[in-house]
Formats: sequence, C-alpha cells, structure tokens
Amino acid sequence: MKRALLMGDYAHHTWHGLAGVDEQIREILSDYEIEICTDYAHLTAERLRPFDFVIDYIDGWNRCGNCDAAGELIGYVAQGGALLSLHNGIIKRSSPEMEQMVGGAFTGHPQHEVLTYAVKTAHPVSQGLESFSMDEEPYQFTLDPLANLTLLLEYTYRGQQYPAAWLRAFGKGKVVYLSPGHNAASFQNEGFRALLLRSAAWCVGEL
Repeated sequence: MKRALLMGDYAHHTWHGLAGVDEQIREILSDYEIEICTDYAHLTAERLRPFDFVIDYIDGWNRCGNCDAAGELIGYVAQGGALLSLHNGIIKRSSPEMEQMVGGAFTGHPQHEVLTYAVKTAHPVSQGLESFSMDEEPYQFTLDPLANLTLLLEYTYRGQQYPAAWLRAFGKGKVVYLSPGHNAASFQNEGFRALLLRSAAWCVGEL
C-alpha cells in the first residue's frame, strides 16, 4: 500500500485546522496509508523517506515553520518525492523557496461564495472531470513564470478567470496544487473528491 504523510495543524491554526478535514482525506484516499504530522517544524529526510507523497494542509507555517524544514521538504521532492498541496498549504510567506517549489504565491482572497471550477488543460489528472460548483474562498495567486506549470482548473470570479489548480515537475519529483479545501465540507463535493483522488494517483505514478 502506498503511504502519504498529511501535514497540518490541530492546535496552531487560524482558519484551517485538520480536525474533520483529516477524516475526509482518509475517506477519499482510502487506498493509501495516511499518517498525520503536526510537528512539521522538525521534518528530516529520514522522516520523509518512507512516504510516497506528502499532503500539505499546513495553516501555521508562518508561525511554526522554518528554513531547515523547508530545505528538507524541498530536497525530498527534488530527489523524487511528490507534494500534494491543498488550499492553505500554499501559504508560505516566510519561506519563498517553498512558494517557488509549488509554483506560485498566495496573494489573498475575497469573501467566499459559490464558485464554478472548469477544466483548463487536458491532462491525465483532469481527464473525464466535469465542471463542478462549490462554496469556496476564491484564492488568488502570483504564478512563477519560470515554473512551467500545467494549469488544470480555473474558476470565474466577477467575470474574470483565475487559476485554481495546477501541477509541475520539480527536479525528479512532482508537485500538485489544488486551491479548494477551506473546510471539511469542501471535501464532500464529488467533483473535488474526484480531482483529489486523481491528483494522488498521479503523484504516485498510477495515472
């Protein structure tokens, strides 16, 4: 069975705690063995090595993260690991090298509302996915022009299209970013569940 390390916060979070979200992720990715990590500030190569991919749902990185942990995670991915970053997992203002690995920097979001997500680019991860709507925060980003991203989804907000999900190669590894995931209810949306499942499969080379 493939293994994943789910990183997040039960205590040191402001908006996006793991409680409830962890159960949804375990249910969606039931074919994977998932271990929880809240002490991500102490990541080491030895800690990361057994896992086929890492799921980043960290809300407290700017308080608890550090350059040593960032270096270990970047090295893990560059050497052939995979990172699946969800929603707030991209927020790493204190670690721009982590933003560079994911391929973009979070710039903010208006109030949440019902958003419709549509496939932007044909790819094995997006194959067969239909547009889906859900109540979500319209996350916005500055994308790295050098990252060579494949944009998977976009959403429309006030008549303008915004990137909502993408993937990229990073060294020998893989990175996927999915912007939905504000709370446990987000993970109950069937379209998002299908996207998350296919993203995990791509991370481990099964798609």
